[in-house]
Amino acid sequence: MTIGLSRGEKLAYGVADVGASLSFVAINTWFLYFLINIAGLEPFLAGVIFIIGRAFDAVLDPIMGSFSDRTKSRWGRKRFIWLGAVPLGASFVLLWLLPQVGPAGRFALALGLFMLFSLLYTIVQVPYMALTPELAPDYDERTSLTSYRVGFATFASLVAVAAPPAIVMRFGGAVELAQSQAWGWLVMGLIFGAITAASYLLMASFVREPASTRQRSTGRVKLLAEYRSAFAIYGFAEIFVLFIVITIGLMVLNSILPFFLESSLLLSPGQQPLVLGTLFGAAILAFPLWAALATRLGKRISLILGLIILAFSVLLLVGFSPPGTISVYLLIMTVLSGIGLSAIMLFPWAMLPDVVEFDELKTGTRHEGLVYALFTFGQKIAGSVGVFSNALVASLFGYQQGLAMQAPTTVNSIEVMAGPVAAAIFLLAIFFVWRFPITRSRHSRARAELAERPA
Repeated sequence: MTIGLSRGEKLAYGVADVGASLSFVAINTWFLYFLINIAGLEPFLAGVIFIIGRAFDAVLDPIMGSFSDRTKSRWGRKRFIWLGAVPLGASFVLLWLLPQVGPAGRFALALGLFMLFSLLYTIVQVPYMALTPELAPDYDERTSLTSYRVGFATFASLVAVAAPPAIVMRFGGAVELAQSQAWGWLVMGLIFGAITAASYLLMASFVREPASTRQRSTGRVKLLAEYRSAFAIYGFAEIFVLFIVITIGLMVLNSILPFFLESSLLLSPGQQPLVLGTLFGAAILAFPLWAALATRLGKRISLILGLIILAFSVLLLVGFSPPGTISVYLLIMTVLSGIGLSAIMLFPWAMLPDVVEFDELKTGTRHEGLVYALFTFGQKIAGSVGVFSNALVASLFGYQQGLAMQAPTTVNSIEVMAGPVAAAIFLLAIFFVWRFPITRSRHSRARAELAERPA
């Protein structure tokens, strides 16, 4: 019988995702807005930065995952966290610098710094995530551990989405956010960068990495073979495609939010934090409810329910919320959206570690680092597709840089992306959830079979 982790251990593990989500969500929500309205880049070029930067990750992430699987240092996977946490925080700060160079120079600098951040994020985040199946080998214990981690992640996401306008308006004062000064964005970068580094270092200080008795990968990294081996794992292809679809929908919604709140709902920078706080606050409060529901219905059914709630609540919020005011209707739809958001943030990450035992069952070795590296890469590339889609729409429908008030056709395009497009993607994801083959009983049988094998 598996002895569960203590609450303190779960809290210590989860705290690192404050840094991961604070930096990652801030970039996916605000960096496009910053590049268009503050750096003055044309929307299409701003979107290209995300696409090129993530193409760089296509090679980087699986190499990092395989490398972490092969590490034999006495520090284990945590040595990458110790080495990379502070440089990662610093690279986040550099993203928000705005030197006095021309548009071409700003494009090149933003792209280079975005790639640097991606490199350091991979070095730190992939080994951290790969600890999940090692710390929690049990099917339901993984949901519990993941709920702690995603709880911290959701709180950090709330801060990452809601805090930047307040910080920027405080230090880079202007009447409208679109006309704010670059100094305010740099202050935000300094605060978030410091928190990012500190959270990873706290986790590394208080979480003891378990000594693995299982066979790890050895030998040189062969990239194509590593890809094939990962997608041959029972259930991995299904959860990977599912995660891609969900993340595209989530990042379409995330990166359009600043534009939607400002230009469609006509909310001031002072009003926006209440809506965003309600959204993510509801998501945080819903995590224990989803974790309890999953013990009765399983992860798949629970995720399907969450996708349905999120899709329809987003449609109703965008379609019927009155502009210029924070209405009771808007807050109700925001709470429902937060409840659905909670499920889609929790369950894909809780389902992923269950494939590790099937990998070991088939190959005799464990590839946690590779599995999480590919998932992290999927998160990045899907997020960039979502952000680029919004950048393309903004470019095609005449978004005017530096202005809160936009033309009716531009506002309509923003509303279509925030409502029908995002909702359709979430409903599409239900098909892929249903195809995921690993259930509690199948996972238990796999663990029992592994337990009978000699260590």
